[in-house]
Amino acid sequence: MENRVNISFETDLSCEFPQVIIKADKRTEKIDKIIEAIEKCVHEDVSRISVSDGDSIILLEQKDIMRVYTENRKVVVCTDDKEYESKITLREFEEILDKGYFVRISRFEIINLRKVFSFDLSMSGTIRVIFDGASETWVARRYVKDILRKLDKMNKGEV
Repeated sequence: MENRVNISFETDLSCEFPQVIIKADKRTEKIDKIIEAIEKCVHEDVSRISVSDGDSIILLEQKDIMRVYTENRKVVVCTDDKEYESKITLREFEEILDKGYFVRISRFEIINLRKVFSFDLSMSGTIRVIFDGASETWVARRYVKDILRKLDKMNKGEV
């Protein structure tokens, strides 16, 4: 691959979110750097979330959040390796989290689709969510159609 990159822009009124497609004969280190730069640009616009860790306040990047749920009237924010508490309500989380990747799966839980390893659809009427690292949760029946619709949009590149 040369040191040259062709860049073009197309207006598509059916796109809800911008979509970036990179075409090349193979994936190279240069392409990985371009992808990394685009991701960095996108994530700079996404606000960080403040959570409690004992006596400390931690600012988490949204991409590091696996799930947010309520338990015993407390809001818990999970990353791959730790759980934190937050004073932000689940409804407020739904408003501030990146809607392209975060989706509500029950009255009590929001998940990050980037952290999902697989969806088990083998049980009729419900979905088991398996995260990277093997932890899991379940989609409430009333949210199954919404999840399937969101996954379909992702497959079509609309998210």
